Amino acid sequence: MITAKKIDFSLFKSSNLVVLFVLLFCVLESESQMINNQAGEVFSDDPFFNTKFILSNNLKSLNGVISSKKELGAIQSSRLVQGYKYNSNGQMSCQYSSKLQNRKRDTSFTYYKYNNDGRLILKRISDSYGFYSYAYEYDSLGQMSKNTFSREKNIGNSKSNFKLGKQYVIFSETYKYKKTDSSVVKIIWNNNQRPYQKNTYKYDSLGYLKEEKTQLLINNKIHLTRYYYNEKGGLKKVESFKQKSNEPYKTMKYQYDDWGNITYLDEYKDGVQVIHKEILYDQSTLVLKTILSQDLVSNLITIIKFKPKFYN
Repeated sequence: MITAKKIDFSLFKSSNLVVLFVLLFCVLESESQMINNQAGEVFSDDPFFNTKFILSNNLKSLNGVISSKKELGAIQSSRLVQGYKYNSNGQMSCQYSSKLQNRKRDTSFTYYKYNNDGRLILKRISDSYGFYSYAYEYDSLGQMSKNTFSREKNIGNSKSNFKLGKQYVIFSETYKYKKTDSSVVKIIWNNNQRPYQKNTYKYDSLGYLKEEKTQLLINNKIHLTRYYYNEKGGLKKVESFKQKSNEPYKTMKYQYDDWGNITYLDEYKDGVQVIHKEILYDQSTLVLKTILSQDLVSNLITIIKFKPKFYN
């Protein structure tokens, strides 16, 4: 399967046994980690948990309660929640989070569906207008070939009980690929079957993604992302650049413990740190326990404490 930020073994010569050993070692090592941050997807709206870890621990859900602390203030309960649900195959089936809106708690949901090969085929997200979804199709090589965006009507009795009513397809785009020994080029075609964007992914000799370039074909606008790794192959830094800029407008930095679990996340904008997160685990199970997040602009600290539930 060729995706934007994952290793495709077919890009590299099978005779290079050293490279193959290193890659296999990294894959086996990653099975012991709960969170997959191979592509910097941690805490995004894409699935970012290690399916094998979730499955081996029979984890059913993580339900979090959010508290906050202002500068020089005491910790206060916010009545807000955040959590994750997993299906019996160890895949994340839902994530949810709440916020206060007009002094009322509003909870948003993201749902996921997968095919028999474990590939994501549907991502459904709630917003203030209802629900919208992305439906994904794949070719015979496991490459994503089509993405369809739709607005959807929920006939269930709540956002947490989604039942599809009417669906309104808004647009579709298709993907075509070209591969070399060290790169993948993805051409994106719009709803009118005309190419409008080219994504180029460059890999090093060990198969790590080093650079991702997005180019709009009509106005030649370019966005560049660079990836850096630590000595164990963990993603340690991601830099994002705007057109013709030598300085990143956004930088993400990551740190890990001895087992490869992500422990720190730092976000910078125009060289200034704006977010610091600490990720804590239950040391007896290495299941996610607490997320501490500090907004360095307002100095507001957010604390999310999770309680796990398991399948019998």
